[in-house]
This record gives sequence, structure tokens and C-alpha cells, in this order.
Amino acid sequence: MVRGLYIAGTGMLLQRRRMETITNNIANSDTTGYKKEHFVSHSFDEVLIRRINDHNRFWPYNEVGPLNLGTQVDHLTVDFTTGNLEGTERNTDLALVGDAFFAVQTPEGERYTKAGHFYINEGGFLVDGEGNELLGNNGPIYVGGLDFRVGQFGDVWTDAGLVDNIRIVSFEDNTTLRRQGSNLYFATVPPMAEPNPYRVAQGFLEASNVDIGREMVDMLTMYRTYETNQRMITMIDETVGRAVNDIGRLR
Repeated sequence: MVRGLYIAGTGMLLQRRRMETITNNIANSDTTGYKKEHFVSHSFDEVLIRRINDHNRFWPYNEVGPLNLGTQVDHLTVDFTTGNLEGTERNTDLALVGDAFFAVQTPEGERYTKAGHFYINEGGFLVDGEGNELLGNNGPIYVGGLDFRVGQFGDVWTDAGLVDNIRIVSFEDNTTLRRQGSNLYFATVPPMAEPNPYRVAQGFLEASNVDIGREMVDMLTMYRTYETNQRMITMIDETVGRAVNDIGRLR
């Protein structure tokens, strides 16, 4: 019975963590370039229950059977599927279509993002909402003003000619990326020498890939599972209480 309490308790903790993930996805459903997260869990390794100190039984008949000790948190995975493109008619908005990322310079070093909502700072450089500079092959990209254009392969042009090419990177395995905030990622391995096929669309933004309908269904399913584990704990607690107070009472 005590094991049953533990199993139901781990189930409740798991559903609480899952609720946090779903809530975060819903909260960022309108965040440009946000990639939804999936919660991954697994069961603890099963153990084999055996009778011990029972001289009337012999192996293998002393095996009672397997026992599962509940579930535990494994890790969060990020779904990098491309979201819908939304037209904005702003020169500084860039959508990156394909399995690739923009590179920006942050105080902590180079980071990567799918969010192409950029601005022009006082120095004439393209920056994101946090002031991180968009990187080209030759460093931060200077455009001076709004009169610039970006080709589908990331080449940036002004009236003076070609300025630079936006630094676009890809990774052999996107699971090696770690989220930093809502839209930035840092890499645990170097990017590939050549990026995967991509296309840059100026005047567009990539929307979040969160499906609100699906998230709501998952939330209801999670709630029912949490409720079931809660009822199990109540039932086991009542059973233990009856065993202690009624069956185990000395007469």
C-alpha cells in the first residue's frame, strides 16, 4: 500500500510538471518564432519481488513478480517544426524557412534564434528585441537605415551595394541546442560547416508553432490523470486507516 502511495504521488508530480510545460507553451503561442516544448517521462526500472527466508519454497517459485515504482521526469524536448509565415511589410522583419537559425551576438557569446523580429539601433545595426546584434559573415550587420533589402539567401543590400550575408547556421542534431529564454538557444556542439537548405523572406515573421487546440486537449488529459492519481491516494489512505484502526485493533 505504501508503494501505491508512492506511485500515485510520483504520477501527480509528473502531471504538475507537464502542466507547467503546457502553460508555458500557451503563454508563448503569440511569441514570434517560439518553438513548443514536449515533456518526456519514463517509468522507473521495474524490480523483481521475491520471497526471502522462506524455506518451504524453492527458486524460481519464490518469485512473486515485477513491481513498478512509478514515473519520473526525463527531459524536455523542443519541436523545431516551422510555424506559419505572417506578412508584416516591415523591412526589418525576417522569416527563416528551413532547418536553420539566425546567429546573434549576446553578452554571453553567440546565440541562435528563429525569431526574425529585428530593429535598427542608434548605431544603424540590426538588433533583436533585447539589443543583441544580428550577425553576418563579417560581424554585426550595418544597414544605416530602413532603405535596405535582403535576398532569399540572406544577402543584405543597400544603395551602396552588397553589405554582408546574414550568418545562417544549422546543426546535425537540434537536440544538442539548449533554450535560453523564450527564443534564444546556445549550442553544445559547433554548427555544421554548411547550413541546411533555407530561404529568408523579408517582410515576414515566423509565428509560434504552438497549436492551442492541441495544448488544451493535453491540459484536460493531464487534469484527468492528476485527478485519478489523487483519488488513488485517498483510497489507499482510507484503506490503511481502516487497517490500523479497525483490523489491527486489539480486543
